Amino acid sequence: MPIILFRLDERLIHGQVFLGWANFLQAEKLVIINDKVASTLWEKELYLAHVPSPIKAAVFSLNEGLKKILQGEFEKERTILLLETPQDLLRLAQQGVKIAEVNLGGMYFKEGRKQLLPYVYLSEEEMAVFEKLFKLGIKVFCQDLPGAEKKDLEMFLHKLS
Repeated sequence: MPIILFRLDERLIHGQVFLGWANFLQAEKLVIINDKVASTLWEKELYLAHVPSPIKAAVFSLNEGLKKILQGEFEKERTILLLETPQDLLRLAQQGVKIAEVNLGGMYFKEGRKQLLPYVYLSEEEMAVFEKLFKLGIKVFCQDLPGAEKKDLEMFLHKLS
């Protein structure tokens, strides 16, 4: 079974992920790939403690996650991979991870970001990273919950320019 969803969301694991996406996709495992969370024990434990059973959860650094993906470790269970930034996603793609499609959940207001949707704010740098992802053939769709309208980020960004 392949990884069933790559999701970019600054909040990583939260209600929309385990109540919305995990239920909808019948996920068996949620995996955070994030250097900061992987290196901060209390933060790692906080995320893992909020995942309801029977869903399993794990946290790995980018390098650990990359190794596990390339070795097929997440192929055994219906897995949702959660990343915080488009830069991390690009690093995975550039290191050989096959990614056809990515769900863009929440990227919220910060100084220097423009609002594209109520739950998507992007900086010029982040938009440039998404352009690199598009050139690699990766489709990115904005959709906070499974029942919400799916919006193609590439088309959305090109309409803005």
